[in-house]
Amino acid sequence: MSTKRIEWLDAMRGFTMILVVFSHIKTFGFGDIGGGCHINSFFMFFRMPLFFFVSGFIAYKVHQQWTLSVYKQNVLKKLRVQLIPMLFFGLLYTAIVFSPREDVPVRESIVQFFNSPDKFGYWFTEVLLLMFLIYYTVSLLLRKCKESFRFIVLACLAIVMFACSLLGQSFYQQYPIANYLCISNLLRYFQFFVFGLIFSCYQKKLFRFLGNQYVAGAILVLFFGTYWFHMHYMRDLSGSAALVGDKLLQLSTRYLGVISVLTIFYHYQGFFSSYTFVGRGLQYIGKRTLDVYLLHYFFLPHIPQVGAYFAQNSNLVLETTTTFVLALLVICFCLIVSNIIRISPFLSYYLLGVKRENKR
Repeated sequence: MSTKRIEWLDAMRGFTMILVVFSHIKTFGFGDIGGGCHINSFFMFFRMPLFFFVSGFIAYKVHQQWTLSVYKQNVLKKLRVQLIPMLFFGLLYTAIVFSPREDVPVRESIVQFFNSPDKFGYWFTEVLLLMFLIYYTVSLLLRKCKESFRFIVLACLAIVMFACSLLGQSFYQQYPIANYLCISNLLRYFQFFVFGLIFSCYQKKLFRFLGNQYVAGAILVLFFGTYWFHMHYMRDLSGSAALVGDKLLQLSTRYLGVISVLTIFYHYQGFFSSYTFVGRGLQYIGKRTLDVYLLHYFFLPHIPQVGAYFAQNSNLVLETTTTFVLALLVICFCLIVSNIIRISPFLSYYLLGVKRENKR
């Protein structure tokens, strides 16, 4: 199997990571205050779904032989890459940032970390780990079945999980195990991981379809249309029928958003290649997404005064530009710390999931 990285896909991962930091600066840094600027809510429709889609896309391996030894090897690798870094940086953040800021004893803060359904922001790595474990387990159990049948089973499982997610996060918070495992987010986003798996398997046909300029244009129009309709009409409706319609519209917008971003990066892959400054920058961030995600919480600025200013003086261009500049600065600090950690092969292997070089 080819191990060559897809440059525009790495660039898309980098772009998505910037959106994550952008959102956290907007919510945590500005105090979730803003004027008439809805750019963050726009990004939120496809930001995390796109992350899980890309994870599923990369997880699929052509002609993967699902033996018990391969299963154990993959599970142990994901435990090292996802769980150990999440626990280390999550607990470190809890002890040196969350505890002093909230004036809560360290021991109590750590208990809150494990009881929290979002792990103070570190839920992503744990949820992604669970998605990989589900995918590996289904693949092992159905290893003698056709690949298409495995995808059908995973898709049905994703549909059931999404239906369960409609019960709401508050429903699952009453069960401690659900909080420990971030179940509400797992149920909500597993479908996009499966979507990435299926898309990766049939990517030649699907990219040929998306390569048509008329299809690409129609997808973009549908995405912006559904987003506009949701923001201007569905949010003001009430009743159970309207609620169901709004959920389906949101889901459609999320999928269209993922496909729209994928289409843009695929069509302009030359611009996002290593031959351009933007392409090299986004790819570098894309190859360090785990590093940035784990570290960026330590560098998020706390400037509610800026949020208060934009609440009184709404300016889409100024607010968006300010937030993006701060996001890039935070990412730069993360990359500096990442490179320092990577000096040590031991630390980079266990804390950042870096592969060990094969010694000849």
